[in-house]
Formats: sequence, C-alpha cells, structure tokens
Amino acid sequence: MPATRAVGAISDRYVHDAYTGLALGGYDPVAYFVDGKAVRGVREFEAVYDGAYWRFSNAGNAAAFIDAPKVYVPAYGGYNTVAVAGGRLEASDPTLFAVHANRVHLFATAADRETFLKDPAGYTALAEARWPGLLDTLSR
Repeated sequence: MPATRAVGAISDRYVHDAYTGLALGGYDPVAYFVDGKAVRGVREFEAVYDGAYWRFSNAGNAAAFIDAPKVYVPAYGGYNTVAVAGGRLEASDPTLFAVHANRVHLFATAADRETFLKDPAGYTALAEARWPGLLDTLSR
C-alpha cells in the first residue's frame, strides 16, 4: 500500500523541483542512513511533509520517515551546507552528501563536500547561526 498524504502549496523551505514538488530530486532521505548512499525513491512510496513531496525506495523507509520526518530531512532544507555557512542559499545535488552528528548534509559540488569534511563541526556551527535568517527569506 502506498504511503501518500495530502499537501497544500509547495514550500521553498526544502530544495525541490519547481514542477514536480519533489524534494531531493526524488532521492530517498532515509537511504542516506540505512544504505549509506543516495538511492532513488519511487512513486509508489511517496509522502508529503512540510510542503514538499518525498519519495522512498521501499515501504519501510516511507514508514520510518512518516513516523519521524525530522530525523531524516536533510540539514538546512537540503540547501548546500557550505553555502548556508557562508550566509547564502544554494541548491544542492542529492548525490553529494555527508552524515555528521546524525544529520544529512548536502552539497552543490564535490569540492564543497570535501571542504565540509575538513571541518564539519565548524561549518555546522556557522550554518546553524545563519540558517534562521536565511529560513525567514523562504516561502512557507
């Protein structure tokens, strides 16, 4: 049975495709944790959370997300963590990720990912400080 929920307007709080509303380009946010890699989700396992459509590769991942979405959504709405740390919003590539302190961080380029990995705590602290101001600029 598909895991689907109703939705209102699409929110900019998460990086998403403007035409489909898919967060993470359709990649499964739970798979970063359980598979350790970016895995495409499928239409059969889709949920809506906070104004974005999220896809999953299987029913178990969909159920885990529905039960605790805040555990699985990427840090900073899926925007590039290094850019957020620098005070800017930049879309990310869902295949470029790192898990730090039990959060998925996404990046626009492999170079940004490598930069983050040199000092994840430092970039996370900067991004945490700047994210509230950036979040206020996004539509709900």
